[in-house]
This record gives sequence, structure tokens and C-alpha cells, in this order.
Amino acid sequence: MTPRLLAELLEPILTAADDDEEALSEAVNLTAEAMAALGATVLDPDGKPARGVSDERAVVAALNTHAHNLMRDGRLDDVVEALQVAERIGRLAHLPHHPRTV
Repeated sequence: MTPRLLAELLEPILTAADDDEEALSEAVNLTAEAMAALGATVLDPDGKPARGVSDERAVVAALNTHAHNLMRDGRLDDVVEALQVAERIGRLAHLPHHPRTV
């Protein structure tokens, strides 16, 4: 998936209002469905397709990839925004927090 297509897929999530968790949750579900329709896959540490990945975990993985692409382009403000949204989704889904390293 190209960085541009990934950015377009994530747009509804990145534009969800900060205080509207229901809108964010709906955007996560719609984005996960679009990712699945396009054949996007979350890989495990060995590079194999991960099993049993929730919509939230798939979208957080996509946001992390998007943040990495933004970082390579020097768009640090956008990196921070993407990672903050990923953390919001993680809190909503009660995903374990993984400290960020750069």
C-alpha cells in the first residue's frame, strides 16, 4: 500500500473530533473494513500475517506505519497527531501501551 493511499484511508480517523469517542470508534470500524477490502494485512514480528487482529489493533498498526512515513518526510507535527490518535484508539480498545522509541 502506498503512503498516499494509507493517508487517504486514515483520513476519517485523523479528522475525528477529539471529544467524540463514538465518531472515532465508527471511523476505526470503517477504516478497518476498507483496509480488509484492499487486502491490507498486519504482520507479526516474523513478517507473517498476524492472526486474530482486532479492528483497533489493525488501525493502530496502520497509524504507526503512517507516522513512520510522515517522519521520513520531516512532518513531525503530523507524526505527533497520528501517534496521539493511535493512543486514543488504544485507550478505547484497552490495548496494552507500548512506549514509543525513536
